[in-house]
Amino acid sequence: MNKFWRGTAATGLGLVLAVTAACTASKKDTATSPSPTAPQQSSAASASPAPSGAANSGKYNPPIELTTVRMVQPNQHFDAGENIDRNAIYDYYLEKLGIKVVNKWTVTGEYNSKVKIAIAANDLPDFLKVSDADLQELVNNNMVMDLTQLWDKYASEDTKREFTYDGGKQIKSGTFNGKMMAIPETRNPYSKTMFVWVRKDWLKELNLPEPKTMNDLVAISDAFSKRDTKGKGKAYGLFLDKDLADYKGFFNSFHAYPGIWVKDASGKLTYGSLDPQMKAALKQLQDMFKAGQIDPEFGVKDFDKAAELIASDRIGLMYGTFANSLSLAAGAVKDGKILQDWEAYMIPSIDDKPALNPALPTVKTYYVVNKNAKHPEAVIKLLNEWTASAVKSTEENSILLLGKARKPSDFSYYEINPIFVFSQYANVLSGELIPKALKTGDRSVLGTDLDRNIRYDSVLEFKKGNITESSWVQNLIAKEDGTLAKLNAIYKNKLFMYNEFYGAATPTMGEKMSILDAKEYEMITKIIMGSASVDKYDDFVKEWKSLGGDKITQEVNDWYQKMK
Repeated sequence: MNKFWRGTAATGLGLVLAVTAACTASKKDTATSPSPTAPQQSSAASASPAPSGAANSGKYNPPIELTTVRMVQPNQHFDAGENIDRNAIYDYYLEKLGIKVVNKWTVTGEYNSKVKIAIAANDLPDFLKVSDADLQELVNNNMVMDLTQLWDKYASEDTKREFTYDGGKQIKSGTFNGKMMAIPETRNPYSKTMFVWVRKDWLKELNLPEPKTMNDLVAISDAFSKRDTKGKGKAYGLFLDKDLADYKGFFNSFHAYPGIWVKDASGKLTYGSLDPQMKAALKQLQDMFKAGQIDPEFGVKDFDKAAELIASDRIGLMYGTFANSLSLAAGAVKDGKILQDWEAYMIPSIDDKPALNPALPTVKTYYVVNKNAKHPEAVIKLLNEWTASAVKSTEENSILLLGKARKPSDFSYYEINPIFVFSQYANVLSGELIPKALKTGDRSVLGTDLDRNIRYDSVLEFKKGNITESSWVQNLIAKEDGTLAKLNAIYKNKLFMYNEFYGAATPTMGEKMSILDAKEYEMITKIIMGSASVDKYDDFVKEWKSLGGDKITQEVNDWYQKMK
């Protein structure tokens, strides 16, 4: 029942599994967005539960009161007779822990604005969720509590473990001068793992090998672009759109990591978009464009418009996330028949070194505890219950996730929780457990995890020949060698390049980064289309540095030194 232990991909965009796959209105894969309203990851439900220490057990008697403030979504689901102030989740905490959660105020919009007013008035509840920018102000003004010792004493072993799957980067982002000043609302750092999605039926038709190297991929793209579409129009190899959706996967194949901060030879952080290897990848893309392997109008088409070429059998290659089958289903399945046979492969490398995938352990929101709170440990006890509901997922605590209705369509019920985080690891674990269940026929390894059970059942339906968009989507994701299994292998083989900057946006980032990003995308598009030479990228790098990039780099490295 732990479908709401999700990170989202982000970005956030969220996957609601078979339910979303069947009813999503957009073709674009939104499963990688880490939006809490459409959680993306499930928890490590089958992990062996560690016993909670004595400090974590017991119930307040008499009950205590714990105040907070809440943002309520306009479409928030409540069971009959419930509201944000009185509901089954709050009742559960009172009954189980002796903690009476009281909302000091609630708002349906402009939450951050009201939080800023509360900060200015020094009128804070016992705990609340804040933005990364507000966290900095609260720490600077000594308004929130140092949680270091409380975390060590009261956080359960389950809770502590769930914060370590990214190497502890996200939880470290809430530390200041070595003190834990906030609990991060963790996200899945692996949601943007890239795969190459290929028309496998075309590989067979043209007698082509599966893509194991970048040379293979380019040869496949060339062959696809010359394929006879039987009157449907000019064929192309590689998919691109004007927003360069998932284009970074192509650069990763060249060991370049645009958009993230990586260590250079001296141990300092540098922006991946400035890597000289970017030019090698751009040259390859430019050559592919000149050869007619890329739609010449990609620069003016959004994702949905560009994807029409996929649905009409005119493009057979694209980089995408583990759930990219959502984007492909509409053109691939109709009336119980498979019209397009797609397969996902790990991104190939330009040389004998494996291509790495960016891991993005970035946090945007945190939970803080008022330095004057009488029972600060109670906040951690609430979090322990949330973690337990995901890791152990018992009948008793499943109400924390779905509520009394227990309908997948009521997935927003979990947001009533005053504190929740998203699993960093669940999809990785699903890539081990679902294939194991499929191989042995023993679904007990899946536990009560709703997402894993839905995926498992969908694969079985597909194997029985019950072909629907939903079963086709989930089969590519969850089958024995599906994208989740590949994600698990990528994790185990440490084929990730972590974004080394995972703190709040620096001052100059907030002021300049959107401008710099726009210039980067503009230059990349011009080079691909041949209106600018590859060497012009050097001019972009110089401009990036002069327009604020050098200052951003200094701020990032100042932060990095403090985090060591």
